Amino acid sequence: MRKLLFVAAILLLAWAALVVPLPLAVTAPEPALPVGEVITLEDDLQGELPGHLQVTVVRVEPATLVRAAGTLLADERELAFPPALVPPEMDQEEFERFQRQLFDESVRAALAVGLEAAGREVAIDGAGARIVATIPGTPGSDAFELDDVIIGIDGRDIALASELVAVLGDRRAGEQVQVRVVRGEDELSRSVELAPLEGEVTQVGLGVLVTTVDLQIDSPAQARMVADRRIGGPSAGLMLALGAYDAATPEVLGDGRVIAGTGTIDLAGTVGPVDGIAAKVHGALLADAEVFLVPDAQLDQARDAAPPGLEVVGVETLGDAIDAIDALDDQ
Repeated sequence: MRKLLFVAAILLLAWAALVVPLPLAVTAPEPALPVGEVITLEDDLQGELPGHLQVTVVRVEPATLVRAAGTLLADERELAFPPALVPPEMDQEEFERFQRQLFDESVRAALAVGLEAAGREVAIDGAGARIVATIPGTPGSDAFELDDVIIGIDGRDIALASELVAVLGDRRAGEQVQVRVVRGEDELSRSVELAPLEGEVTQVGLGVLVTTVDLQIDSPAQARMVADRRIGGPSAGLMLALGAYDAATPEVLGDGRVIAGTGTIDLAGTVGPVDGIAAKVHGALLADAEVFLVPDAQLDQARDAAPPGLEVVGVETLGDAIDAIDALDDQ
């Protein structure tokens, strides 16, 4: 009987190691996707969205003990926090709708930045980032109220909700930021300490969910998302902007080389950091990319994860990325 109980206990432990989730997630690589499989353009430009410019994506899975152990032994996988908690003000469906809205906004902003770099007349603007929910236990839940509108961070104006994500992308937990908000008819200033957050894209933040107030876009082309649940967050911004630029100009960026990359982008064309760099490097390899574009602040991290055959290039702006790709033609 004891032997039977012992065997049963071993089997139970083995089952738990395989299926019981830990409070972590595993970030694993997926093959990079051509820009044209992520968005489509609804107006004619110089050309179509290029297939050789590719967006890196990752797969996020619940971590079991076995998966976590395997991740520690695999360079292309990373342990991370699970997706962000759903605030009590929202149900799961509403939260997912909010996430898709934020991603759609970041896509349209990236399109506008790319078209503007190509010399097209583009205008995209908003009146700030309205707080629609707060995450309990974070600084934002104490410092802000629902319907506060964030209009500035550390002296930098915030017009879009996606800009707020980009601005905080390279910050660290514990940093103090000065936040300007409009509450009713008053403009207020709040000093807020950034806190670790659970999420795939950025690991620190204010602890608020925001949407853009009075989003306005005037562009010669509009982007429509292709339904793909692997795509989310603003980390595709750089490559989507490059795809729009390529489609709006007669030249072919990189002379058709397969170029993958990652990075947020704001309305000024500044490229910001993202999570899951190692997994995204391997996703580029799965798509046979020759070049990998990465935010300059994460260049060393990407090079550590890349094999010798993959050229890794760090960029700070969209202009840097275009120049770097043009330089490939001279090699």
